Amino acid sequence: MSIQQMQQQLINQISSVNDEDILRMLGEELSYSLQSQTDLSTMLSETDFKELTTLANEPIDQNTMPLSEFNKIMEQWRMK
Repeated sequence: MSIQQMQQQLINQISSVNDEDILRMLGEELSYSLQSQTDLSTMLSETDFKELTTLANEPIDQNTMPLSEFNKIMEQWRMK
């Protein structure tokens, strides 16, 4: 996929979003990514980096939960 195609795909996806929180999050993530060239992994301690690497290399189906359970947990988290 070319860069122009990726840009157009993102534009189409963003244009279909009507949730202010999602748009704000996207804007903040994009702004941070464009302004900061820092590799975020360098900000982790050696222990945290090893843990993150281990988790990333685990089989995909390990330690998963149903979407409904995730949504319930997120709803409780948002209430706090």
